Formats: sequence, structure tokens, C-alpha cells
Amino acid sequence: MPDPAASPPCPARLGLAVLGGSFNPPHQTHLRLARAALRALPIDELRIVPAGDHPHKRGGDLAPAGHRLAMCRLAFADLPAVVVDDREVLRRGPSFTVDTLAELRREHPDRPLFFLIGSDNLPLLPTWRDHHRLLALATVVTVPRRGHPVDAAGLAGLDLTAGERASLLEHVLPEPADEIAASELRRRWCAGERDLDEIPAAVRRYMAAERVYDRSIG
Repeated sequence: MPDPAASPPCPARLGLAVLGGSFNPPHQTHLRLARAALRALPIDELRIVPAGDHPHKRGGDLAPAGHRLAMCRLAFADLPAVVVDDREVLRRGPSFTVDTLAELRREHPDRPLFFLIGSDNLPLLPTWRDHHRLLALATVVTVPRRGHPVDAAGLAGLDLTAGERASLLEHVLPEPADEIAASELRRRWCAGERDLDEIPAAVRRYMAAERVYDRSIG
């Protein structure tokens, strides 16, 4: 019989999820995914982490990191439990996800970590820096993108262990596939479209006022 004077067991701590990316610019899909993650995952905080020196997007039309950070703060301002994290913007040199997750693990040693990745990027995960360590640091949760199904065939032949494959197949955000591309939004913006509902109004105002993409060719 349990001792009534004994302390009750401590409940499991809710986790922390990370949604990283270039956010070039942040758009409505990012907001939808943030809401979906807060609903579906055992978390009480979502970190939005805009990349600084993005190792996979050098030499393109990537807006300066300061602008992308400012646009993220505007886009996610009204979402409770969402924090825009500037660590990758402030970090010197190339920005690697595994370093960010390692820092968060040190800062929150008792909290489960989740990392959100689009299904279009999932086959590229083994090319990321220290991807086995990344998969050990956080549970990777895949976000469906149209034309990029998450299935065993798509993971076959990749540098993944059986356990890593099983975890990736198990953890898929229960959301419909999305096909909004920031590159297309930039192209339309540069072509003169200013009433793009896919981009939050506050972000559109910032883009216009700061002329973020005026010299971009999309």
C-alpha cells in the first residue's frame, strides 16, 4: 500500500520543439506548422530558429539574416508558446542544426527535444553535419510536403540505422501536405504583387518598408 505521506511522482516534463530554416520570408505555412506542432507534440514551447550563414543556401537570394530575424519576430508575435531564437543569426561561421540542438540539450537537459523537418529535405538529412548525432539529440518530426511522401522506399539506401529509419517513419506531423514555396513568393513579390495573403501582413509591410527583396530576382 502506498505511503500517503510520500511525495507524488513528478510528472514528465513537456518538451521543446525546434523549427529552423531560412524563413526567406516567413509565410503562412510556417505559422500553420507552428500551431500544428503545439497541438500534436508533447511540448510547451516551440523555438523558431532562422539560419544565419546557411551552409546549403549560399550565393542565392537569401535576405540578410537581420531582416529574416526581424520578419520572424513579426510573423510569430501573436502565437503563445512560440519563441524566436536568434542563436544561429548571432553564431559566427556556418550554421549547423546539430550545434543548435546540442546547445539546447545543454540548456534543457531534462526536456525532450523535437526537430521539425520538411519531407522534401528528409532524404538530404544524411548529408547534414553529424546527422547520427543530430538524430540522437532530438526526435525528428517530418512535416509533409506535396510530392515528397514519407515512406520506407524514400529512406532506403540512406545512411541511417534501422532504429533511425523506424523513428523517422513513426514521427510524422498529422497535417495535409503543403506546397507553398518561399522562392515563388519572392518571385511574385519582385514582379510587383503586394497583396500576397500567403505572407503575414506585418511581414509584407516590413518587406516593403525595408525593400528587403527589391534587388532579388527570386
